[in-house]
Amino acid sequence: MSRRSRNLYLFLASAINVTTIILMALIFLRLYRIPFLFVDVLGIRNSVVHWIGWAGTLFIAIVTPLYSVVKRRFPTRIRGMLKVHCLGNLLAVMLVSIHFAHQVTRPPSNYPDLGTGVVLYVAMVLLVSTGVLLNFGFGKGLIKQLRFLHPSIALTFYLTIILHIIHGI
Repeated sequence: MSRRSRNLYLFLASAINVTTIILMALIFLRLYRIPFLFVDVLGIRNSVVHWIGWAGTLFIAIVTPLYSVVKRRFPTRIRGMLKVHCLGNLLAVMLVSIHFAHQVTRPPSNYPDLGTGVVLYVAMVLLVSTGVLLNFGFGKGLIKQLRFLHPSIALTFYLTIILHIIHGI
C-alpha cells in the first residue's frame, strides 16, 4: 500500500472514530436524540435505535467471519478485504455506539437491564482497540500478544452477542 493511500486509510479510520465519539457525547449530553419510533421490518416491530444496533451487529457478525475465510482461502484479496473489515467494522461500531448511548441515557421510568449490553460494548471496544493497534502498527512491541488477544476477544464478543439477544427476548 502506498504511503498516500495508507494516510487516507488512517484518516478515514480516525474520522469514523472521532465522529463516533462526538455522536456519543451529543447523545450522553442529551443534545441529540433519535426519535423513539417503532418500525416494522420483516414483521418484527422494534424502535429505530434498536434497528440501528441490529444493523451494526449484523455487519460485524457477517463481515468478520467472512474476512477470516477470505484471508485463508484467497490471500491475494486480503488487502481489499482488510479495508472493508476495518472501516466497515468501525462504521458498525458507530451504529452500535448510537444504540448503546441511547440505551444508557433512557429515563429511569423505562431504564433497561444493561447487564449483557455493557459486557458486549466493553468487548467491542477492546476488539476495535486491538484491531486498530494491529492494523496500523501502533503496538509494534505487542504484536504477538495482540494477535492472540484480538481473535480471543472476538470469540467473547460473539458469545456475548448470543447471550444479549437471548436476554432481550
